[in-house]
Amino acid sequence: MDQHAGTTTRPTAVTVAAAIWWVVSAIPVVSLVPLVAAQTWQDSAAVMGDAMFVVFVLAFTALCVWLSLRMARGSGTARLWLAVFAAFGAVNVVLGVLTGTLSWRLLEPAALVVAAVLSYLPSVRPFFPAVERRPRTPEPRTIGWDPTTGERITEPTSTRAH
Repeated sequence: MDQHAGTTTRPTAVTVAAAIWWVVSAIPVVSLVPLVAAQTWQDSAAVMGDAMFVVFVLAFTALCVWLSLRMARGSGTARLWLAVFAAFGAVNVVLGVLTGTLSWRLLEPAALVVAAVLSYLPSVRPFFPAVERRPRTPEPRTIGWDPTTGERITEPTSTRAH
């Protein structure tokens, strides 16, 4: 069952966006895990805190990689969550600019914003399936209220015209 509306191949913009997410997700693992390991080796009292930090970084990295893989396969929900994460990164960049703490680490959130914009280009919309809405069952029409209990009195469904 093909859920893509007419598009069978992944657009290049989606591939580039997913690749940006994979690269940016790998940076914390490559840079922070050895740093935390070296710091823990020097200060053994902070082992539990450092371990929790490493677990959090690895879990969040795994989540981002999984979501970007799902986005690359056409998941609109994964695309939305990645855009939310990129928005938090954009706030981080704005705060860094306002506080004057510019560094190379601000390039990562900026790259994520670029990836989010690429995944929402009009040319890639056909790759992501439209969300099907479930039909709502019509509620019975209210014809009055019971004066003693205050409950709603509805019209019987057999007399209503559909």
